[in-house]
Amino acid sequence: MSSYLLFLLLGLGSGAVYAMLALGLVLKHRAAGVVDFGHGAVAMFIAYVYLGLRQDGLLQFPWIGIPHEIRVSDSGLAAAPAIALALVYAMALGLVMYVAIYRPLRGATPLTRVCASVGTMLFLQAIAVLNFGTTAKSTPAILPSSPLSIAGITVPVDRLWFAGIVVVLAAVLAFVYRFTRFGLATRAAAENEDGAALVGLSADRIALVNWVLATLLAGIAGILIAPISTVDPSSYTLFIVPALGVALLARFRSFAVVAVAGLGLGMLQSETTKLLSVFEWLPRQGLSEAIPFLLIVVTMTVFSRGLGARGEVATVHNPSLGRPTRPFPTALACFAVGVLVLLALQGSLRAAFIASLVSICLCLSLVVLTGYVGQVSLAQSSFAGLSAFTLTHLGGLSGLPFPVVLVLAALVAVPLGLLVGLPALRMCGVNLAVVTLAAAFALDAVLFNNEAFGGGLGGRAVPSPELFGLDVGIAQGGGQPRVIFGVVVLAVVCLVGILVARLRTAPAGRMLIAVRSNERAAAAAGIDVARTKLFAFGLSAFIAGLAGGLFAYQQQTISPPSFAVFTSLGLLAITYVAGVGRIAGAVVAGVLLSGTGLLVSALDKAVGVGEYQLLIAGVLLTLTAIKQPDGIAASPPGPLVALGRRLAPMWGRPRARPAPLDTITDART
Repeated sequence: MSSYLLFLLLGLGSGAVYAMLALGLVLKHRAAGVVDFGHGAVAMFIAYVYLGLRQDGLLQFPWIGIPHEIRVSDSGLAAAPAIALALVYAMALGLVMYVAIYRPLRGATPLTRVCASVGTMLFLQAIAVLNFGTTAKSTPAILPSSPLSIAGITVPVDRLWFAGIVVVLAAVLAFVYRFTRFGLATRAAAENEDGAALVGLSADRIALVNWVLATLLAGIAGILIAPISTVDPSSYTLFIVPALGVALLARFRSFAVVAVAGLGLGMLQSETTKLLSVFEWLPRQGLSEAIPFLLIVVTMTVFSRGLGARGEVATVHNPSLGRPTRPFPTALACFAVGVLVLLALQGSLRAAFIASLVSICLCLSLVVLTGYVGQVSLAQSSFAGLSAFTLTHLGGLSGLPFPVVLVLAALVAVPLGLLVGLPALRMCGVNLAVVTLAAAFALDAVLFNNEAFGGGLGGRAVPSPELFGLDVGIAQGGGQPRVIFGVVVLAVVCLVGILVARLRTAPAGRMLIAVRSNERAAAAAGIDVARTKLFAFGLSAFIAGLAGGLFAYQQQTISPPSFAVFTSLGLLAITYVAGVGRIAGAVVAGVLLSGTGLLVSALDKAVGVGEYQLLIAGVLLTLTAIKQPDGIAASPPGPLVALGRRLAPMWGRPRARPAPLDTITDART
């Protein structure tokens, strides 16, 4: 029994991190209606700032190229001044982020805000990788760490200190926001900005102060966890997943629930490690990481009714939708151009163009789900990964031909898509984004990192595809990618493009768009909203599964890191930047913005910019959310395109006018 208690107490450290980050998320949502997916990345960056001050006396700044550090001491600072300076830095960073990014987005849709926060997360993570590297770093203890005996067991006392700090902070915040003038003003602005303005309250000022306080809490969490764990760009950023789950359990309202849920989640996660040594029938791989997130998914699906509505002074607009008028001729023209490009390119550039085609297919799955029906999914790479690994098992065991294996592997992703889509029946927007992100994290921990399924670090080999007895795989002597494989991939992508284009104008597509516009109005018109949403998730998972199979054939050997959680976040970033409501947006995302695509690979080969791709994606995503929410593909046409449109009637039927922009908002957002 004592060992069970030991593991419970050890879990207080991670639980305190979850709770403290979740406290900041609650403040940010109360202040500006933003669920900040970049909150964990902020904690990570402040931890690096503290490490630089503590160890080297250097103050780090979030940029590259120009000098990004200044010396404030010839040697490392003591703990107290380093913490004080780092926390002042955190407040300044919070002020700049709110003024530059989140204040302009106060009237934006929840999807736009989610994308902006993902952009800041990608940006800070890329800065950390470029400036500090990926090697984990540690720092001397801050809290007392002497051993303490409780009920016959010995535990580090710093866990108890950390948990105590979280409880005190939650109590102070609960008191301030319930009984003080500032707290009442914050609640008033959150409930009705229009009414708050009538009595002289400035929602902008209130939001700014809350955002700065939330960033301060993120900095405290990042600094305090550094001696207990280690600082690296990935693990800190992923703390946001359980923290979001904790905040969602509290419905972004109760500080007390946040403290209890955060500490409880950390203790449960730690206790699972003990149970693995007791019950041999439990899965060995990833259970301790997956169980808390699975509990979040189940709890949110069964009990949650979503976030409380905020009374904002704004009229929000969904990203605009394209309207394909002649999908078959367009697809035929794209196929012809694609074949010419494959023939013209050689070596690594041909491989990069094939990678662009695979990315286009994956982005099309988001056009269906996020563009047409307005559902935010951060699990698209998980759908692709499940199909990719399934393809290796099907191809190796049954010897089925290429088209059959690819379709069967893609169909395997459909039940997973329906399962992930079940929470969409009770929630939407950022709530759904949290649940899909948690599901993706759990799938990665339990299934992809299972050696029997995913092949472990060495990955799994992919059998070469055969069509009518002919080998159409990518491999060729000397490492030259084969044109025939590129043509096959191009054909599949063009067929998927036709499917998505036809869906846009078909009755099913009109139902998807009606649900996106207003679920209640769609239901009143006789549309089965639940069935429509599940159809979208199933179709999106199937398309993502096709992309996963094509990716497996292209890579020849696949491993779990190819389908990690951050891959889905990057996919959302490039698709939203390009235009998530348009097929042209998927094409732009795959060819111009994908990290393994043609443009980035060509630029990397010419001037070496490949390592900055994640940084550029983060900046572009944030700027797009602020300045051009409809994406690059919806931008005004250049002079050559405009000229072509004017001359089009001279050699063919005039194009139909695009449908009016969809500007009706979802009543539940």
